[in-house]
Amino acid sequence: MSMSFPPDIPALSEFFEPLLGWLTVFSLITFILSLILIPWGVGRLSEDIFLKLHHNDNSGPPPTISSVILSILRHGLGLVLIFSGIAMIFLPGQGLLTIILGTLLLSFPGKRKLIDSLVCQPKIRKSLNWLRRKRHKPPFQWPKLPGNCDT
Repeated sequence: MSMSFPPDIPALSEFFEPLLGWLTVFSLITFILSLILIPWGVGRLSEDIFLKLHHNDNSGPPPTISSVILSILRHGLGLVLIFSGIAMIFLPGQGLLTIILGTLLLSFPGKRKLIDSLVCQPKIRKSLNWLRRKRHKPPFQWPKLPGNCDT
């Protein structure tokens, strides 16, 4: 008994063939970019960035046009990094580290809690500090967090 496919299957494979090619290219590009940009980005962060998240200082000069434009660009880049990080969880790349970097660029309620829950994981802390060591930077300073997060 031979197996026969419904007549729509060849049409579907022809439809998805170019999409598979584009996904392969996207996967390769995000993988290469993550190998280059994630260590660079982690190395550029100040060693006390996670401590600064716990100090809300909203006092400052009123926003100017250029600061609003920079904020929009920063948030756009943050969203791109988060979506790329989510894709990298399934595709090759450094997904969680990319999500953390993207989240650091955004401003939203609950940001500190989300960052704390991610960097509370020992493997994440170890990976971040490993990237810092490779760039000859001091390790991050971690806030003292309640619960079972080793500091």
